[in-house]
Amino acid sequence: MSDFDIASYVSRIEANRSVKEALMQSLKTRRPPYRISVTDLLNLKQAYFRRKYPEIVPPLEKQQLMWAGTGFHKTFGSAVSSEEYLEQFVEAEGIVGKIDIYEKIPVEVKTTSTPVDTKDLLKYRPTYIEQLGMYCAMVNAHEGEIIIYQRRVEESPSTSPLVVYHVSFPDLKAIREEMRRRRDLLVQALIDNDPSDLPVCPWFNKQCDYSQVCDCATTSVPASQEIAELAGEICVDSTTCEQLLSKMAEAQPSQLFGINDIVFPRKAYFERLKLQEIAPSEEVKEEKKQYLRSMDERGFLNALRDSLRYGAPGEAQRIPVKHAPLIDLVQIWQNLPTILRDPKFSSLVERERLPRAFPHYFLRLGFDCALTENTKGRLLLYYVKVPKEDAKLMVYDVNFRNLNAVKAEALRRLELLEKATSPLQLPKCPSWMCSYCDYRLECGEG
Repeated sequence: MSDFDIASYVSRIEANRSVKEALMQSLKTRRPPYRISVTDLLNLKQAYFRRKYPEIVPPLEKQQLMWAGTGFHKTFGSAVSSEEYLEQFVEAEGIVGKIDIYEKIPVEVKTTSTPVDTKDLLKYRPTYIEQLGMYCAMVNAHEGEIIIYQRRVEESPSTSPLVVYHVSFPDLKAIREEMRRRRDLLVQALIDNDPSDLPVCPWFNKQCDYSQVCDCATTSVPASQEIAELAGEICVDSTTCEQLLSKMAEAQPSQLFGINDIVFPRKAYFERLKLQEIAPSEEVKEEKKQYLRSMDERGFLNALRDSLRYGAPGEAQRIPVKHAPLIDLVQIWQNLPTILRDPKFSSLVERERLPRAFPHYFLRLGFDCALTENTKGRLLLYYVKVPKEDAKLMVYDVNFRNLNAVKAEALRRLELLEKATSPLQLPKCPSWMCSYCDYRLECGEG
């Protein structure tokens, strides 16, 4: 299998000092000091301890359930909607969130291992309603839907594993006020290093991950679900449920690929052979790796990712790309496809050597550019091990020549990946990956 030399398609690399300094300045002066998410506002106490004790991670069994839920979201979303409406990022008043499906109204998808009492969602799953209510307030929608997939529902012709609720929210102004109140409470607690004014966690005495460090036993602030109580009509939507089940039945099972799969096709090949195993998403893997680094490094990297993902209004967006069976989102920042990577080198790589030192970075950026028809992309490198602070971050503007050939290579790899019956039929991964690869014995390259 001949190798594709992405370095020969790089026409120019420019170190962009202006963008680097502007980015550094925005990170230093950003307000509020903590980026607050809708998920944080559902449980202020856990949000506080999650930031203060990042070394505490959920047990593997709990993480596997989270990963399974993530996998279901992706499969379900692809079956019932289209990529441009999935995982829509929203921001309002310093609060960010990600709506599972947002076409006409916000739709939240939930998975659970315990049956849901369809008669009283407000009593048994108030956080579901609260999350949807906040998303509705952020996009000024007076109604939304909650789709619940019940994993362990008894199999019978009359029992559906899927339940859909239609929920109305007549007073969005009151929801926004409560969101601001919770946001300010959490930010102040983080600044003061004191969680005592935060309401007791709903998980108190229920195997909470932070039970060893929390103060729930002595807190005097009761938990409340004020946003859930602001909901109007909550009704089971059987019609929409049937429509979704029909879409699921019509959807042909297919192996969907992302852009990273064609950057590392052999790895993707082996992962597709092990679909029955629950594997963490790349975000979860990256998040776990982050726990091994210093607080400063992790905080800075997370802040960088936030800037690229959210940015100033109109500065950041995620563009869907589709070439069946490839479906993915390309990160666009300041109108350029942009990727952030953190090489483990202890010194900077010279500009002219970058494509040879990091061919996988340039391959990913080249594919992002080709699939979005941009001749220029942006590569941000954060050198964790470089001691000098002002040398850690480098910003490069990368121009590609013959974009059609780069796109043709992306589609060629996709076709090979679809048809491959052996890893030897696919382009090799970078040689440095072999010693770390879980599949090196099967691949024969280790």
